[in-house]
Amino acid sequence: MVGLLTFYWADDYGAMLQAYGLKRCLEELGRETEIIPYAPYRLEGRYRWFAPRYQNWAGEARLQVKECLKAWLRRPFPNGTFLRRRKAMASFRRRYLTARAPLRSAEELCLEGYDRVFVGSDQIWNPEITLGIDDAYIGKASARGGRLAAYGASLGGTELPEAYREAFSAQVGRAFDGISLREQSAVPGMEALLGRKVTDVLDPVFLLERREWEKLAVTPAEKGYVLVYQTEMNEFLMEYAHQVGRELGVPVVDVSFFRNAPPLAWAERRAGIGPLEFAGYVRGAACVLTNSFHGAAFSILFEKPFLVFPLVRNAGKNPRLTDLLEKLGLEARKAAGTSVPEKGAVWEALRWSEVRERLEAERERSIRFIRKYL
Repeated sequence: MVGLLTFYWADDYGAMLQAYGLKRCLEELGRETEIIPYAPYRLEGRYRWFAPRYQNWAGEARLQVKECLKAWLRRPFPNGTFLRRRKAMASFRRRYLTARAPLRSAEELCLEGYDRVFVGSDQIWNPEITLGIDDAYIGKASARGGRLAAYGASLGGTELPEAYREAFSAQVGRAFDGISLREQSAVPGMEALLGRKVTDVLDPVFLLERREWEKLAVTPAEKGYVLVYQTEMNEFLMEYAHQVGRELGVPVVDVSFFRNAPPLAWAERRAGIGPLEFAGYVRGAACVLTNSFHGAAFSILFEKPFLVFPLVRNAGKNPRLTDLLEKLGLEARKAAGTSVPEKGAVWEALRWSEVRERLEAERERSIRFIRKYL
C-alpha cells in the first residue's frame, strides 16, 4: 500500500487536482494508493467561512483572536457562492481523494500500514503556508514505519528561510530516501542544504495525459469565452480581460474566488464550482488569462492560448510558474507587470507539437523518479 501526504484538504482547484493526479498515476503504475487524511485545523480552517487567523511566531502558529472576531463581525454569514463552492469541493474530495475522517495533529499519524509514503506535491515545505515547518510534512512520523519520498515538494521560493534550515535539514535528511522538487531553480539550494542529490519533477497534474483530464472535466454551458482565474487580485489583468473580450466579441468568465470581490457588469462570475468544473471551464475557453500556476498548467494540458500575469503581493515568490514555462519553451506567455506582448504574438497559434514533445520528455523523467522509489 502506498500513502500520499499532501494538501488534499485545501478548497483549491490546483491542490485537489494535483493530489488526484499523483494518486491516479500511482494507481496506473499498479500500486494500491490512498490519501493519508492529515488535515491540521490551523491549515484546513482557513477555507472555512469563519476562518481562524494565525500568525507565525518563531515557528509557532498563534491564533489571532481579535483579528478572527473582527473578520467574523464584518462577514457573519456565508454567501451562496461560498456555500456552493464548499459543497463542490467536499464532493470532489470524498469521491476522488478520501472520505476518511481527518487527523488533526502529526502525533496522530501512523504510517505502519504503508510500504511507501510520497509526501507532496504542493507547497508542503513553505513555512509561510504551513505556519512554520510542519512536523508531518518533514517526516517526523516516519519512526513508526513507512519509507518516505518527497514528490514535487515546493518551498514557495528558491530557498528555505534561514531560521528553518538547520532543523529541516537534520530531519528531512534522515527521514527521506528520495527527494524531488517542483521548482528547478530551488534544486541547487536544496542540494547544498542536504548534501545529497535532488531532482526536479513536474507538478502531478502533468502526470496524466490530456485525454484523461478531458474524460473528467465537466463541460460548462458557456462556449468560447475569455477565462480569468486569479489567486491574487490583479486590476490590470481584469482590465486586459475586458479589452480582449471586446476585441474578440466574446464574454469574460471569471472562476476566481475572493470573499470581497467587487461586482463587475461585464464579467460572468462562476466561482461556486469544484475542481472538475474548473477543468471544464479551461477546456471550453477561447483563451485564458491567469496568475495561477494551475491556471497555466491546465491551459497547457488543453492547449489553450494563455497569458500569465505576475503576482504583485507575492512578487518573486512564484518560481514554479517561471520554471514551468521555461521547461516547455513558453516564456513568451508571460506578461511583465502592466506590459503585455503584442496582440498578434499573444493569440497566435502556438507550436503545440513542440510543447507536447517537451512535456512528454519531462513526464517520462518524473515517472522514472516515482518508479525508483516505489
